[in-house]
Amino acid sequence: MWTCRNCNVSFDFDRVEPELDEQGFFFLCPACDYRNKLVDTGPDATGRPKLVQSDDGVSRQDQSD
Repeated sequence: MWTCRNCNVSFDFDRVEPELDEQGFFFLCPACDYRNKLVDTGPDATGRPKLVQSDDGVSRQDQSD
């Protein structure tokens, strides 16, 4: 599930469609239209981007050294 960082409503992955633009991956909250950032952690088993939700300003674990 993904959770909107603005209104705190959670959505099943199949309910919202991730999008990509010049700023990166994101989904728009169906409840409030807030842009929620997603991070590509590499390809999944089918070769598609594996997306996870991340807060702005929080560094990825692999960069925390």
